[in-house]
Amino acid sequence: MNLYEQYENSKTEGIDDKIKIITNLITEYPKIADYLYNRIDTCFGKHIVYVVHMKVDGIDMIKIGYTKNSVTGRFSEKRWTDHHKIEIVEVLRENTLQAKGAVDFEKQLKSVCSIFTIESNLKLPGKNEFMNIENLNEILTHYDTLYPKYQNIIGLKSPN
Repeated sequence: MNLYEQYENSKTEGIDDKIKIITNLITEYPKIADYLYNRIDTCFGKHIVYVVHMKVDGIDMIKIGYTKNSVTGRFSEKRWTDHHKIEIVEVLRENTLQAKGAVDFEKQLKSVCSIFTIESNLKLPGKNEFMNIENLNEILTHYDTLYPKYQNIIGLKSPN
């Protein structure tokens, strides 16, 4: 059975068979290691949890989130700029955590700050995650209080 057939068969097999086929694929096609490493970085590497003061179509808002890339790079992506004029006024917080810590921290921060969420008709990712600029101090206080609790959390997060 060739490597491709082994791969196809391994999809319904156990974890040991999957590990074996991944090892064989890396040995046969070493370039795939770069692609796998990128995916591993998404699930296990560093991520930034941020609070940003931004203007969307001229309206001041706060956005909480996480990204594997830079905060400014995150908001220059086409999916953000297709329908709205996005301007980062100031990156107020951006701390780096391991992937699981970042996801857990962002989830908890959004949960405690959900009362500050604004209603909008925006057509962009995270459209329901924008918060009222008037609650900036409370949002930053929650961020600063919660952040230390997530600094030592290590684990896997699901790929985006």
